[in-house]
Formats: sequence, structure tokens, C-alpha cells
Amino acid sequence: MLLGGCAGTPNQRRAEPYRFDTVSNSCRQSPANCAALAGKETVGTTLAAAATTGYVVVRALEDPARDLVEAILVECADLARSEVLLRHRRDFAAQSPTREECNQQVRDATGRRVNRAALLGTEMHLVALRCAKERLGMLRPGGFSLEPHYRYDSESGRTTHIPEKDVAALRESGNASELWGTLAPDVVIHAGSPFQIQAVYDFKFPCFHLDGMPRWDTYPPEHPHQKLNQGQLYKAALRVPPLRVAPRIGVER
Repeated sequence: MLLGGCAGTPNQRRAEPYRFDTVSNSCRQSPANCAALAGKETVGTTLAAAATTGYVVVRALEDPARDLVEAILVECADLARSEVLLRHRRDFAAQSPTREECNQQVRDATGRRVNRAALLGTEMHLVALRCAKERLGMLRPGGFSLEPHYRYDSESGRTTHIPEKDVAALRESGNASELWGTLAPDVVIHAGSPFQIQAVYDFKFPCFHLDGMPRWDTYPPEHPHQKLNQGQLYKAALRVPPLRVAPRIGVER
């Protein structure tokens, strides 16, 4: 969740500025599209096989579903930045933090010392995910997951999904370290199960400027995937090009 730098010359695609009411109206006006938008596709033996083997499979998300999903995610990113900066307004000399203010050491909710960029990024992620849960839940109930966990074996190329109840059990039992090295993209759009991936998105929140899309985070030394950055690993493990979503910037390919 650390706020990264900027790519040199982004090839960005800003989702059209739909309002959420417009998204809902589109469903009502085009009933033929609503089953797909709600993640109610018939997946038949493919999904059954995925659930049995534990492997993920890919079924591409197509327009107009993609445009509507991305419009919601962009709105949620914009909302998150505005809400969190307003919450911390007294901490900045101007409306937005400067580079120096982003690098200042502060304490997070647990009392740990972090730079302000990390603190703001964490809070913005929470707001964006809450927004996505509400709005995607109305658009395509059962057709998305937030921060689903996957385990990727680079040697075999095998990717397995870890059920949410198992993730919760590990955390509650104090064994969250067992999740070390797993992947948890912010938003996975799927056809009714995290095994049937259609699109993958990650929120990115620059701290002191919005001139370009933040880079994918690189995994640190001694991490199981230390030679890859986040985007490279998502693509290898989940079989779809992951997309970044940033406030005021949109969705970058």
C-alpha cells in the first residue's frame, strides 16, 4: 500500500465519467446485459473443474461490463482521496500534502511509526474498498471479490485460491504468517467464483502529485517473489493483465 512514484509516459485509459445512478440505469435499460454484469453467467463444467482442482481459470470481462466496473472503481478512488485528505486537512499547509509532508514520520492506528504517505495510502485503500463493496455489490452481486488470496507456485505455474474462511481462521489463530507470499489484489471481478477470474484491479494512491500512474511495488529482498514487481506477479499468477486505478488519473493499461 506504500505510495509509489510515477511511470514515465503512461498510456492511460480514463473510464468514462459515469455516475453510479447511470450505471444502475444502464442495467435497467438493457436487461440482456444485466446477467453478465451481475456475475450470473453460466460457467458449467469449466467452473466446476476449477473448483475441484483449485486452479484459477480465465474468462475475459468484456464491454459494457468492463466500462461500468471501471467507472465505479475510478469514482471510488476519487472519493477515497477526497475523504481522507479532508480528514487530515489540518496536517497540510495547503489542500494537498507536499513531498516534505508526505515524507514526515507519523504514527498509524497501531502506534507504529510510518511516513505520512503510507498512512494516507492505507486509509485511502480502506475507503476505496468500502466504496467498491457497496457499489459493485449493487451492480454485480456475487461477481467480485475484494482482496481474495491466491498462492502461486512459480516452478509449476500453479495458482490456487485460498478460501476467505481459511484466511480469517489463520488470522484469528495468530498464524497470519502462513499467508506470507500470497497474492491479494484489491479487486477481482469474476463469474461467480474467485476461481473464474475476469479482471484484476489494484488501487494506487499517489501522495504529493497526480501527474502519472504510480509504479507497481517491487517485492523486497527475501520475499518469495523478490525478483518480480506486483504487476508482473499478478499477470503470471492470475493470467490476466492487472490494471491500476488511481484518483484523478483513472485506469491505466
